Amino acid sequence: MRIAILTNEYPPHIYGGAGVHVNYLTKELAALDGGRHQIEVLCFGEQQETEANIRVQGLRVDFPFPSQGPQSKKLLDTIFRNVLMTGTLKDADLIHCHTWYTHLAGCLLKQLLGKPLVLTTHSLEPHRPWKEEQLGSGYHVSTWMEKTAYENADGVIAVSRSMEKDVQELYRVPPDKIRIIYNGIDVEQYQPTFRPEVLRGYGIDPERPYILFVGRITHQKGIMHLLRAAEYLRDGVQVVLCATDPDTEELGLEVDRHIDELQAQNGREIIHVSSFVPMEDIIPLYSQAAVFVCPSIYEPFGIINLEAMACGTPVVATAVGGIKEVVAPRETGILVPLIHPCPGDHAPQAAGALARDLAAAINSLLADPEKRRIMGQKARKRVEELFSWRGVARQTLDFYEEIIENNN
Repeated sequence: MRIAILTNEYPPHIYGGAGVHVNYLTKELAALDGGRHQIEVLCFGEQQETEANIRVQGLRVDFPFPSQGPQSKKLLDTIFRNVLMTGTLKDADLIHCHTWYTHLAGCLLKQLLGKPLVLTTHSLEPHRPWKEEQLGSGYHVSTWMEKTAYENADGVIAVSRSMEKDVQELYRVPPDKIRIIYNGIDVEQYQPTFRPEVLRGYGIDPERPYILFVGRITHQKGIMHLLRAAEYLRDGVQVVLCATDPDTEELGLEVDRHIDELQAQNGREIIHVSSFVPMEDIIPLYSQAAVFVCPSIYEPFGIINLEAMACGTPVVATAVGGIKEVVAPRETGILVPLIHPCPGDHAPQAAGALARDLAAAINSLLADPEKRRIMGQKARKRVEELFSWRGVARQTLDFYEEIIENNN
């Protein structure tokens, strides 16, 4: 089978769960059936690689073009790359798009090549209204492109039951076109790893407990809710934020201000790692954390929770989206209910309640090391049993074959 993978993120340019997904899925698809399938990856970047049966071609826009301003320029840059993708791909048996960043190219190639289109639901634009801060009115264009792609797709992979429900409600995708295939984790790579010297290198005291957050600085990931919760945490706990890539400069400054206030007024020890943490370091950070915290207000799946669980660390997370299918409540962590509609950063009463609930859940685990130990063991076992990239790839390939057969 000749499979075309269209994606914004691909190594070395990965900044979110979609990129992690594409990286592992591509490798595992290429390894199936003795490497008989040809994978062509078109991505945003400068990559030009060929290895065995995987060919990767990065596409970039290196010429000036007019725009209405910085926000529309980002959108138009994406559209230009989609046009380049459309002209670059000469043939394939199936086109698989990841995120709205490649949906225009997917729709065009479906018509030009007459081949089926598959989408994976890493997120959905109508559920991320804060994206308008980044794209301005371009957000309405990204939503329109996403809607058009789902209306034209021959198959949709939902990374959770929650996402299956969402694509049916938002875009009226027929149930027979949807297949639920969870994200996966490399359990050989992500496993309990204890290296105190790595913690010291980031300014973390390995002799004292710390809670860990890993994610982009975006409203979606709920970092402001965690900072509010930090006011109510037990004395002596370190708060480690591996938080990068603010959606906007204003949001980044707001996070910095809140951290400064917590340190000045509450004496809270907050360690903000604002640069990318390589895998060889993030695994020890996951492994030695007392609690991993995922305060997202929107999370289609949440690969980061799998990463922490694979490292034997219990999770405190908001009970939203696919998180409810990853974290087993009271077994591998604690799920904190989210008040609906989702509390935004400008809804102080709802946000305050969420902060106190998060803090209460975190404090309950900090107070009970034995409970944390048992939860961590169960977390590792759950990941080993249910979430494997090889299994994800096999289910995906089976879905491809079904779609191709239905389109012949």
